[in-house]
Amino acid sequence: MKKYLLPRIWHLLKTGKFREEISAHYKHKKKKEEAVKILPEISLEELTGNIQPLLLEMEARDGNVTPDELKALASLSARFKPQNIFEIGTFDGRTSLNLIANAAPDAKLFTLDLPKTAITETALRIKTGDRKFIDKPQSGSRFLNTPYAARIQQIYADSAVFDYTPYHNTMDMIFVDGAHSYEYVINDTEKVLPLLKNGKGIILWHDYGWYEVILALNEYYKQDPRFKKLVNIKGSTIACLILE
Repeated sequence: MKKYLLPRIWHLLKTGKFREEISAHYKHKKKKEEAVKILPEISLEELTGNIQPLLLEMEARDGNVTPDELKALASLSARFKPQNIFEIGTFDGRTSLNLIANAAPDAKLFTLDLPKTAITETALRIKTGDRKFIDKPQSGSRFLNTPYAARIQQIYADSAVFDYTPYHNTMDMIFVDGAHSYEYVINDTEKVLPLLKNGKGIILWHDYGWYEVILALNEYYKQDPRFKKLVNIKGSTIACLILE
């Protein structure tokens, strides 16, 4: 990780945020022992019934959701048939592909990914474990050259500074699987809430198992009335909020 460390330190010194980021890192590291999953668990069947989704590219690689999690995401897309989907964190496009394949026939999916050229210049702190998934040969490689590619729009930007306003009040489903630092989970959650059409739809988060993701989502569940129905899909690291 040395190739990222020095450029990142230089960027922080230039922007005057070096002390702020170091402080945030140790603050959340000290709270690691508090990262206990508290969301109520619910089975996938309770959410989707006996839906059998279309499953594509089932092979799980490092950085992908598990096969069971992929089934859960695809099943929820098949159950709710979203017209518009917004995803933060494209990676290799495996979840993008399965979400759009099970959505409404003319659905569109917008997927935002941090370009690897910006890996050392993010507006907020990112965790070391995220860097190898950002620095990849090609974003969305697993949906490219498929029949679904034309309905997927790739966006390259830092989710902390991206202008979401053109997408406000247009989305039916949102999947948050970007950087896993506490700051980015909070940022991404706040940014996607206004995207829901008439404030209704489904929001999903991956990696409710990484301790800073747990800290952030637990905080929403305990403190924000909008998140009182936030649940963890049993046997997975997927958190789910259905707003009706």
